[in-house]
Amino acid sequence: MNKRSQISLINSQNWDTASDSIKFGQLYGSSIGLALAENRMQTEVSSLVICPNSEKAKIIADEISYFNQTDQVVEVFPDLEILPYDLSPPRRDIISKRSEILHKLIKKEVNLLVLNASSLLWKLPPRDFFDSLSQQIEVGQSLSINKIKEILKRSGFDRVAVVHDPGQYTVRGSIVDLYSPSEIHPIRIDLDDDHIDSIRLFDSASQLTIKQIKSTWIIPANQFPRDSKAIDLFKANMRNHFEGNQMEWPLYNYIYDDPENHGVYNYLPLFYNTMSSILDFIDRSTRIFLIDDFSSSLLGFKHLIDQRFNDYQLDTQPIMQPNELFFNAKKIINEINQKTPFTIQSEKFTSTNKQQVINFDTQPLLLETSDISLIIDKILLLIEKESVSKVLISAPTKKKQSLIKNYFKSTSLSIDMAKNWTDFLTQKDGIYLTEKILGKGFLIKSQGLAVIGEIDLFGKLTKKINKTYRKQDPETIIENLKDLQKGALVVHRDYGIGKYDGLKRLLVDEIESEFLCINYAKGDLLQLPITQMEKVSRYIGDSSDESLLSNLGNNQWRKICKKAKAKAQDMAAELLEMYANRKLTPGNSQPINQQDYDVFCRGFQFILTGDQAKVIDQVLDDMGSSRKMDRLVCGDVGFGKTEVALRAAFSSVMNGNQVVLMVPTTLLAQQHYETFQERFTDWPVNIELLSRTQTLKKRDEIFETLRLGQTDIVIGTHAVLSERISYPKLGLVIVDEEHRFGVKDKERLKKIRYDVDYLAMTATPIPRTLNMAIGELKDISMIATPPESRLPIRTYISRWDRNLIKEAFQREINRGGQILFVHNKIADIENISEELKNIFPDLSIEIAHGQMKEKRLEQIMMRFYNNKFSVLLATTIIESGLDIPNANTIIINNANRFGLAQLHQLRGRVGRSERQSYAYLLTPPKNQITEDGLKRLEAIEAIEDLGVGFILAMHDLEIRGAGEILGDEQSGQIQKIGFTLYKDLLSEAVNSLKDFGTSDDPFFSTDINLNLPTLIPEDYMPDVHLRLIFYKRIASTDNDSQIKEIKHELIDRFGALPEFTSNLLEVTKLKNKANLIGIERIKLNNQYGRIYFHSSTPIESDLLIQLIKDNHDKFRLYPDQSLGFKGDFQVSID
Repeated sequence: MNKRSQISLINSQNWDTASDSIKFGQLYGSSIGLALAENRMQTEVSSLVICPNSEKAKIIADEISYFNQTDQVVEVFPDLEILPYDLSPPRRDIISKRSEILHKLIKKEVNLLVLNASSLLWKLPPRDFFDSLSQQIEVGQSLSINKIKEILKRSGFDRVAVVHDPGQYTVRGSIVDLYSPSEIHPIRIDLDDDHIDSIRLFDSASQLTIKQIKSTWIIPANQFPRDSKAIDLFKANMRNHFEGNQMEWPLYNYIYDDPENHGVYNYLPLFYNTMSSILDFIDRSTRIFLIDDFSSSLLGFKHLIDQRFNDYQLDTQPIMQPNELFFNAKKIINEINQKTPFTIQSEKFTSTNKQQVINFDTQPLLLETSDISLIIDKILLLIEKESVSKVLISAPTKKKQSLIKNYFKSTSLSIDMAKNWTDFLTQKDGIYLTEKILGKGFLIKSQGLAVIGEIDLFGKLTKKINKTYRKQDPETIIENLKDLQKGALVVHRDYGIGKYDGLKRLLVDEIESEFLCINYAKGDLLQLPITQMEKVSRYIGDSSDESLLSNLGNNQWRKICKKAKAKAQDMAAELLEMYANRKLTPGNSQPINQQDYDVFCRGFQFILTGDQAKVIDQVLDDMGSSRKMDRLVCGDVGFGKTEVALRAAFSSVMNGNQVVLMVPTTLLAQQHYETFQERFTDWPVNIELLSRTQTLKKRDEIFETLRLGQTDIVIGTHAVLSERISYPKLGLVIVDEEHRFGVKDKERLKKIRYDVDYLAMTATPIPRTLNMAIGELKDISMIATPPESRLPIRTYISRWDRNLIKEAFQREINRGGQILFVHNKIADIENISEELKNIFPDLSIEIAHGQMKEKRLEQIMMRFYNNKFSVLLATTIIESGLDIPNANTIIINNANRFGLAQLHQLRGRVGRSERQSYAYLLTPPKNQITEDGLKRLEAIEAIEDLGVGFILAMHDLEIRGAGEILGDEQSGQIQKIGFTLYKDLLSEAVNSLKDFGTSDDPFFSTDINLNLPTLIPEDYMPDVHLRLIFYKRIASTDNDSQIKEIKHELIDRFGALPEFTSNLLEVTKLKNKANLIGIERIKLNNQYGRIYFHSSTPIESDLLIQLIKDNHDKFRLYPDQSLGFKGDFQVSID
């Protein structure tokens, strides 16, 4: 076949001359997107594509964008992703995206809009709300700070300390940072005397400028105004609209503080005189395309509206009638039909009126199998038997591209990449890959062309990363969570543990500076110059223990530190010894047979994540080397540790060795046993399960087969360590969650681990800083990215609400799923059970908690795993080690009482299948929750990326994670001095042992006083937390380059440096240089100065004596070996 520059499915006359509705049939898979793209290229008229559901809308929009060979704008109007009368609000990014698209529609900047049919029924704020509050701003424009604040408040922006997300703003002097939905990045506006001096886009993670722009738009960030006038009108309308006592209505009471979480979207009409439809934002000339049966979709959604209205109308808070919140479905259907729409479907249309029906010649691929190798065979048959000469395959990721290329290796066909659809059409015949997402493919026999969609090959689509909004940056969120509140424990390296009491400006010798105030035991107060902030860290440990507070007047803290340092050195020595033993002890190399290994790997039906692939390579390299493996693999539940274990076990067994897999619970053993049995089905491998539920006879039989070497893999709890078992050819021991075993089991493991390859796995996050401190001595691997197939868990914060619980239960039960309900108070867990049974009298609910007998607890867990009942009401005993793919809804009561890591791990109990999962965090009213508690809840609610959640849990679980690696004794030392200081001591001990030396004072820091005001003025940086962060960062620098970076950031974010802040940076530069040469202290006033040297500072005494002799009127050496000098010193260090 010759090269072709285009493929035309359609004749433009078919579209443009139509005076009545036309039906287009036989458009299979992504050929619908191709047909719509061709139409777009042949007309100036804008288009509206209405799909039956939101998933279809997203796929078709992607496909149109791919096939469209112009720069026309294709947008998807996002579904709210909530149900009618939902108490949970839509996600903020969805509201922002809708606002952006409505703004573009008003400005006529959208050529083709795709939406879910149900979006036609939701009433929107009036068009003039978006129009009047959309403000274009440009450089040179006259605009005051107050006017900007007024616009932002009315447009629904929230004022925060630092802008990270759409709909936020902050004001610092003459600088306004805001994140308008109109931009991909937040905006920084610099004003000079009520004139806009500059507008910059900045990065939401680093907060640094990306580029300058000339103009931008501020558009509404919400669907309702937030100024006091609008709120007062809303409350008045609510009183007039409903009867009853408004003080009993949660929304009425929280409309100022927390409207989103009290169902405000169910009352939007009370803000306005009239409401709009999405159709009000679209030109009358717009050409409308209906995908499949849109009428059925609308009527189905109307039925759902009525059903949920009936469920909610008896609530304590009255609700609006369906016709007040939604448009009439039949009227919308009539309105659409009057606009001469075009109907498109995959099936063939039949009609006697040829002008009304056009059927194309695309055909379905019929590649109905989940085996990729069979699909590849079918593609080869298309080429050989169906005269297909050109094939395009959708493979959006590098891994999928590599996988497809590997399958084609055995054929004579080569595979190339096609940059885009035009590139594909102009290339010679052959097989091509595209990195774009195409759903299902199609065949056009007449043109010898086949398009293979991602669903055809892999059964599902790659999760698309939303490029409109930033990927959440874990470091930014961690920084926000570290916000020090007064009373929080801090650690000063020299003085010990005290309570932070804020920043305070003081005059010392008539020089103003800022000091960090720390309260100690017996009412003692330390006021620390901010130039010494590097000595202070937040205490990470059990901060509820009041006895931790240090005394300033005795040596107790020094003794504690000395003991902790000794323990850290012991730990470092033990790690070094283990490391040396592994290096010196020859291992039994277990190399892989690549051909067998490749076949075994094909049994894994998913694509490895980058982290998984890296860790598997590390493990197999260890096993293939001449030394014993001793590796810890850390990764969240569901991130793919089991696949690592499977491949390691396969490698060992294929080398003729036995494998032991030890887990902490019978349920986990059962789950692993089933997984191993399934994966090893086609291999001559004998796998046994050792369980307490087995008879003694069965266990004795297993012991015997192990002794004879007839069992290759044994899986069980601590029973696998029984002294009655002998392993004649043990090659690999795999231990899951080692920290959950007892002392005796750990001692037995210690004896075993040095003789065989040892692989430990844990879901407890290991602190990154600890990993860095000991990483060279202990092999630690991290799996921090979730599998592609895991959907984000939809998370909502709400007060206890019967209707919300009822809604959550019904949603899960209706799809055949199970529910986890966490209530972490055994004393009244029975009361919660009764309350749930009152709401759902027909549901089977069982209770599980830690005070039950172990056997009874295991029975309940096993029954839940086997889907014998619907709801498990439990304490945090379910926090780890539970894998129930059918449980995809979790409700956590009193979620404000949990730490971030606990919330993340509890939430991770659901979402193990490919279904959408939900987490509901029930809390008291927000005014009854601490600020720290609110931040944790908001962080976990905002984090959809499971990998980011794992990193945050790593931060929050530093104590548990450290104990996981280092043991209980070291955990006790960490508790006494805090994780940060312990980590520094351990790092120093490791470095000292590696360098065969010791350091007397690893935390040496020059104390410097130049009689200069050194601070960050409050009017320059109003937020106390931000000032603390910058003080700490500045004090923790050790070179001029780092100071320069901070200076650049300060000027970028806050404007020109005040003199006092410039002093602070210059003094820190001097301090860093003094540190390097061992100066302990520098004092300076207008006439005299003095330099104090550290006892270990190397001083060339001859040079110093000569200096004093030559300048005896200026220099003097004191008995304490300090050097004095005098002169006329100005208050400057230039």
